[in-house]
Amino acid sequence: VPAGPLYDAILHSLFLGFVFSMIFGHAPIILPTVLGGAPIYHRTFYLHLVVLHGSLLIRIWSDLALWPSSRRWGGMLNVLALLLFMGSTATAVFRARRNRREGTPDPKVMPVQE
Repeated sequence: VPAGPLYDAILHSLFLGFVFSMIFGHAPIILPTVLGGAPIYHRTFYLHLVVLHGSLLIRIWSDLALWPSSRRWGGMLNVLALLLFMGSTATAVFRARRNRREGTPDPKVMPVQE
């Protein structure tokens, strides 16, 4: 496929739609192993996923309809989804570490598989 809107739609649907969905889905499983502690689960973990898929729909629709201004909005919302993911994950990890340090158990802590 030559470069252009169709190429952009294909590329972003693969890398944002599939790859980042897999990162979002597996981060709660991988982070406890890498960081040595389980993040505190919160329902806001779904927010970045909803924003990602919604913004990806806007972006792909705009690519196919040849609307460059809407495509830019979809791209900005894609970035917002990634920033929300990093922020919510960092907050969950810091809350878990703080609770562990203070000795206060949180019922929302994801169990670590051993």
